[in-house]
Amino acid sequence: MKTAYDFFRKYLAENISDADTLERMRQVISEFAARAPKMVVMKCIDGRVHGSNAKGYPPTTIRFGRTDGNKVSLDKSNFWYWNRIDRAVKDAHFNTPGTPAVFIAFMHHSAKGFGCASHNNDNARALESVEAQVREVRKTYQESELYVMGGDTNTDIMAETLIFPGNVRIDTEDIIRYCNLKNPRDVFHEFFLRNRINDVATSRNVGNQTPDELLQGIHPEIFSNFQTRLNMENYLLREITTTFNKDRGDLKRIIRPDILDYIFLTLDRLSIPQTLVGPILYQIIWNVTYALCQINLNATLTPEALENSLDHAEELVCYGDGFEMLPRNKTVLVKTGRGDDVDALTVAKRVLEYNRKRYKQDHSLLVHINIEVNGEMMSWDDFNDNVGSRILTMRRNVDYVFGMDVAILTSYSYRDQKRFYPVIISKNDPRIVFCADVISEINSTQKFSNISLKAQEMLYKARCIGDMGCQSLDA
Repeated sequence: MKTAYDFFRKYLAENISDADTLERMRQVISEFAARAPKMVVMKCIDGRVHGSNAKGYPPTTIRFGRTDGNKVSLDKSNFWYWNRIDRAVKDAHFNTPGTPAVFIAFMHHSAKGFGCASHNNDNARALESVEAQVREVRKTYQESELYVMGGDTNTDIMAETLIFPGNVRIDTEDIIRYCNLKNPRDVFHEFFLRNRINDVATSRNVGNQTPDELLQGIHPEIFSNFQTRLNMENYLLREITTTFNKDRGDLKRIIRPDILDYIFLTLDRLSIPQTLVGPILYQIIWNVTYALCQINLNATLTPEALENSLDHAEELVCYGDGFEMLPRNKTVLVKTGRGDDVDALTVAKRVLEYNRKRYKQDHSLLVHINIEVNGEMMSWDDFNDNVGSRILTMRRNVDYVFGMDVAILTSYSYRDQKRFYPVIISKNDPRIVFCADVISEINSTQKFSNISLKAQEMLYKARCIGDMGCQSLDA
């Protein structure tokens, strides 16, 4: 029988592997972030619309908000919601001057599966939640500091629609139909596909393969290999934005001309800050390529596997921040900022209970609470303020919704790492899953220091390797 402990051991081991890749590619991600707009994306907690993969943005480069049905309290007292946007606006002001931050509020629908559970599969109601946010955020910020859009995701194939001011839309599925695209490689010009990547570092990091080779197969390496994806995201953003700024016509040596012409028919009608046109074009191109990959993959799946992909199949609830690297449809994501976390957790619990009827599980319901911190914790008070007390506050909501029928993992991570460090805040609670406790030896004012914390983090990382799973730091 697979226990909650077994589940979380494997889960944390997979996180260590992905976080190591993220650490190796930190310079690549920094280059991407220097060229891309600072972005805030509000989405539903639905695990089928998880992550930034479909947008072509590496983990750490988008600030996500996740609430049930993308419903939020837009009252100015909703600190977590407005602070998330304020941070991106200030980040853009100082670090990408001349390029405003971007805000996108997404709804989602499914053509073959079930749509948004929080809105009872009513797409019109889901759109209303998006439009309410867009209206209020546009009233609050100037366009020169924050460019505001709506959006819609088809969770069957991860195709996105961007909704610009005046309800002008650019729909990935329309582009695929109009240009008769069948495979990911169809998006690009043969000149770009056949030639070796002209950046030495990128070429080396992707095994000296051509773009054409990286786009082949049912599981193209550009999407299936994390390191390759990070490098190609950075490379394509640089190529598209640099070429656009020099000579827009030269883009047709990278992207198929009819696709560019179709997209610019709409982009040229819009009043978009010039510094955003290149990044938005890149995002659209990446999403078209990604959606084509998903369409081809779906065509190879058995009916059972296809249903598992199109419908809910989440295994746990993740409450907090720092979950961007987890796979699609693995977890229901609940972030602070709705204005009523209890409602969001209640919807998340319903989704898990629905899934358990379809996919038998021997263990309790699973909840992972993670606190993401942006800087160093120099003292025990820092840790208590940023992690310990916040976990207790958030766990109170979990207690109210889940009661005793739950296994809970509590951890913290750093925004630039996405590595989960397990911590035990409450002793003698049978619901807490003990995989490790990073602060067990230093959890007091006298023992705690930044140096000792880093030592414990390194020890955890060393002991939680590959398929061996996690061992107790006390072992």
